Amino acid sequence: MAITVTNIIPRKLAETSATIQYTATGATTIIDKFTVTNVGSANTLITVYLPNANSSGNPLASNTVINARSIGIRETYSCPELVGQVIPDGATIVTTAGTASSLVISATGSEIS
Repeated sequence: MAITVTNIIPRKLAETSATIQYTATGATTIIDKFTVTNVGSANTLITVYLPNANSSGNPLASNTVINARSIGIRETYSCPELVGQVIPDGATIVTTAGTASSLVISATGSEIS
């Protein structure tokens, strides 16, 4: 068994449509840290689904972990509800932002293969 600590989601802007941000491939992943930073000019919402078992990439309501959480201007939220969550091989992390070009997301994790 090998454990690799890696940036599973390098810093990027979250999109307003449901977007697959990470897929566990050939490993089971445990989220170590997940942050959301609002770089926009107004409060905006973030929703995170995991693991998302729907192969079409459409989020399943039953997989909602963070539901429309408001992120304030210049706030960085550390998402404690995601730390320690397990993403099985083939499953995904899906996010939806409330406003375009406002939220920067980033995550690290331990991939176990």
